[in-house]
Amino acid sequence: MAANKLLGLLKKGTCTALTLAMVLGCAEYAQRCENSFLPGNINVVYAAQEIDGHKYVVSNSGYNLYVSEEDLSLVIEDKTTGATLESYPTYDDGQSNATWYGAMHSAVVMTLISANDDTKQADLINDDVTKTITYTDTGFSAELYWNTYKLGMTLEVSFTDEGLTTRIAEDSIREDGESYYIGTVSMYPYMGTSYLDDNEGYMFIPDGNGALVYLDDKEGRFSSGYSALIYGEDIGFDESEVNTLLLDRYNTITDPQQILAPVFGIAHTDDQIAFLGIVEDGAQRADINVMPNGVSVNYNRSYARFILRKLYTQPTSNNSTSGSLHVYEADRSHSDLQVRFKFLSGSDATYSGMASSYRDYLLDGGMLTKQDVSYNTRVDFLGTERESWLLGTSAVVMTTTDDIREIYDDLEGSGVTTLMSVYKGWQAGGLYDLPITKYKADGKIGGTSDLTKLIQEAEADGINLYLYDDALIINPDEQNATFNVVKKVNKRRYEYETYKDVYDTFLYITPSRADTVLNKVLNSYSKEGVNNLAVAGISNTMYTYTYSGTKYTRFDTAASYKSTIETLYGSSDLVLETPIASYWANTKAFLDMPLYSSSYILEDVEIPFLSIVLTGIMPVYAEYVNFEANKNEFFLKMIESGAFPSFYITKESSSELINTNSCDIYSSEYSSFKDTIIAYDKEFKALHEKTQDAVIVNHELLDNSVTRVTYSNGVVIYINYGESSQTVDGITIDTMSYEVAE
Repeated sequence: MAANKLLGLLKKGTCTALTLAMVLGCAEYAQRCENSFLPGNINVVYAAQEIDGHKYVVSNSGYNLYVSEEDLSLVIEDKTTGATLESYPTYDDGQSNATWYGAMHSAVVMTLISANDDTKQADLINDDVTKTITYTDTGFSAELYWNTYKLGMTLEVSFTDEGLTTRIAEDSIREDGESYYIGTVSMYPYMGTSYLDDNEGYMFIPDGNGALVYLDDKEGRFSSGYSALIYGEDIGFDESEVNTLLLDRYNTITDPQQILAPVFGIAHTDDQIAFLGIVEDGAQRADINVMPNGVSVNYNRSYARFILRKLYTQPTSNNSTSGSLHVYEADRSHSDLQVRFKFLSGSDATYSGMASSYRDYLLDGGMLTKQDVSYNTRVDFLGTERESWLLGTSAVVMTTTDDIREIYDDLEGSGVTTLMSVYKGWQAGGLYDLPITKYKADGKIGGTSDLTKLIQEAEADGINLYLYDDALIINPDEQNATFNVVKKVNKRRYEYETYKDVYDTFLYITPSRADTVLNKVLNSYSKEGVNNLAVAGISNTMYTYTYSGTKYTRFDTAASYKSTIETLYGSSDLVLETPIASYWANTKAFLDMPLYSSSYILEDVEIPFLSIVLTGIMPVYAEYVNFEANKNEFFLKMIESGAFPSFYITKESSSELINTNSCDIYSSEYSSFKDTIIAYDKEFKALHEKTQDAVIVNHELLDNSVTRVTYSNGVVIYINYGESSQTVDGITIDTMSYEVAE
């Protein structure tokens, strides 16, 4: 198209450019222009009056925004290259029915619940909608009202240098009728869509550390796509699953990875344009959906969907087997709904660019804090467990305070001088005597005073020894669980089945109770001069629940946990286990970073998205090396992602744990891992001396099984996962190995 070619050619003065535009028949491109001065020349960039029936609205420093007043669909145009991203399919294959056509073209798409609990779609194409559009300095707002359903809301679209924000304010949502209610809402679900393999590129899935789905023709192989709640499933609604157990005892199914950050995206690598979507408001009740072509329609799409009402099962009597009803929440969730789209061009239009953009977004917004990233090998310890004995339980002692001293001394003598540790099962009653209500160590590991002494000795040697606390769980076999426990929306108590022999069921304590207990125990620590705390459970769990007849939402849970964690962070040296993005500003380190995705069949390749975001900003520790089947690959995964190694160690043989709830710890004895700890410490410390606190600026998957990782200080790491040696950039990398270039 002559107009697009013009954008790449005009680099002359304003008058000359306007004349050339008129000559080429592109007067509309000359109607709006802005001059940006570059060294040695003037670059004139034009915005067309209209693109594909979409009128020009506003520009930011890099892009032009266009809107269709019929369906509020958008076109985003790169001012430098002329490349575009649309919020609707530009090609109609003629195979979509009216419902799908409405979903693909509408700015707002809703699922409605009728009075008889049936569902239907509402959009801006197929329904009688009154639209009142008001243009602003940064975009527009559209007051929308579905006359048939008596439902309304206001869509606000703002386009600035920080990106495009699409917002529906909570106070603008109207449900005036009694026949239809809002179930879900999506804003621009087809942003960046493409047809079959018309574009090269991929969709980004925030599954585990990250994964990509290529924009190739899937040839109808998939009947469903990826859909998962941000921050994990909601136990307040989800029914207990019936697991297939091995020998009626062992659960062999691995849980899928959860979404730790509210992000998604699409990159068109052939046009060098991409977007990263960030759910800014309403993420606690939203899911991410990534649908490759062939799933219902032949278009690729990646989007967030806000869930205003959920379906759940309500038993009709105290006997859960006698009957139940499937009902929707009577009251919808109450929150502003907002998604930010950050657009990327050129060499930044990649998943690395998305991760870097997200890192900058978090740092600039104070949602991520730069921490000390000095290298330490993580060596965690298990103190005591419990096994069944006569009428109760007896202690299984695995690692005492004296054992830890001996291990520290032995490692130091072998050159391992930079360590951090988390001590699990230190409390009186063992690992699963939860919640921890005071600072009292098990006498069988050495008692409280000796544990305090060990922590102080370790600190004097430059070792941070953290006390582990799963603040989510209460063990009804060891503690009074009559009060302050979580009940689901259907008023039934939530029970977490362990499929273990000693303690078969755990419960969740309420967020307010967790806050009370944690603050109480923190005060108990402080009195003894103990300041290091490692918190799990509440760091990545969010749910709806009822307590004393009142329903609390995931927004309530998230706000309570965030307040608790902020208080702990301000009063202690706090590290969190697998924290969700909401808490990244309040942890000194990220423990147990997943290095893999869930390996869903539709995922084409795994990427270390979260690691790119966080490496160089805070210490990131991988999950335990002990339990990885392919240790060579896991080692390279840590090198690739910048993660530090972690080990779960006991002085005694793990065979002692066979009759405890820790029976799945099958290899942990220090004598078995000593050499590996020493070797890893030497290797990772040497690598960290080169990368220091630099961040990852580029991560590339090359065609020959080699991954190239580039840091901001110029260090480049090549990792070869292939079965033969490879040469890249003049550097030869042996099979299942890595090389570093500076």
